Amino acid sequence: MQIGTTMPTHSYNWKRFWGPRTGQMNLADGGYLPDPDGEWTRFYNPDLVPFESIAEVQCLGLLGEPGIGKSFALAAERAAVEARIRAQGGEVIWMDLREYGSEDRLVRDLFDSPTYTAWAQGGHYLHVFLDSLDECLVRVSTVAGILASKLRECPRERLHLRIACRTADWPSSLESALVGYWGEQAVRVYELAPLRRVDVIEAAGANGLSTDTFIQAIDRAGAVPLATRPITLQFLLNAFSRSGKLPSKQTELYMEGCWLLCEEANEERRDAGLTGDLSAEQRLAVAGRVAVATVFANRAGVWVGVDRGDVPEDDVRVAELSGGTVNVGGDRFSATEAAVRETLGTGLFS
Repeated sequence: MQIGTTMPTHSYNWKRFWGPRTGQMNLADGGYLPDPDGEWTRFYNPDLVPFESIAEVQCLGLLGEPGIGKSFALAAERAAVEARIRAQGGEVIWMDLREYGSEDRLVRDLFDSPTYTAWAQGGHYLHVFLDSLDECLVRVSTVAGILASKLRECPRERLHLRIACRTADWPSSLESALVGYWGEQAVRVYELAPLRRVDVIEAAGANGLSTDTFIQAIDRAGAVPLATRPITLQFLLNAFSRSGKLPSKQTELYMEGCWLLCEEANEERRDAGLTGDLSAEQRLAVAGRVAVATVFANRAGVWVGVDRGDVPEDDVRVAELSGGTVNVGGDRFSATEAAVRETLGTGLFS
């Protein structure tokens, strides 16, 4: 099965929203995110805010599922953010961690940079943006250790730190260190919300499609969950552009969409060999096991933390989902805990 898309090829005029990690996303607009800017729909998710509303929080973890568009959302904010910071007399360091495969280079480009050195010796504020922590060629735990160690030595009262990462790869040890340095009130972790109906309409128009026809096709196909994520929305746009319609069979449509969410769509991660140990087929098969366990056992979620006796009754533990083998095309492979966790880290799960 070939799916010819990665991330959106157009630059869309989307306004994205962030919500506290512990909150629930209400998708009451037919499966789309109710517009937090709407007069009445803003009450559905009162904790969702644009980035500008949390820009003054001293330390931010900015998380999201694979394919949700974290890097695109931050890139869209970059010019306005940098202009505002410099107008206030501050300085900015913006680094894409996916470019780093050496600890020494990472330390040199960040902590030994002229901008950082001048800030450490001066009296102004510094805003550090670290994108794609999960895509760094240096181990995430190693990067977390470097950051924790270096931040211990700096004048943190004049530092604003923002770190973007996939939700499943966010290191709890780093979060604990940040809370220890700044305190719980100064450290916040937010997740990027799915797309609104108006965002999908904007994308359809940018691709030269009839917006009403495209939205109706999504509704008929029951494909709204695929339309609310940039990576699978682009798949729908491509399919509709080719034939003026979406696949007639919902099972076919969802199989292709789920396949895409199980695939490593990020080109930099593929080039760096950060594709995991399983193929897309294997992840999809493990996801089927998770679906069976949660649907037929009536479980609300999967508990991925340590079992200290506090696992909610309606959650299933990773250990309960692992064991035995899974069949893919006649070949069987072991459904280890690592395989389950790798699958839970895909865009299929939130």
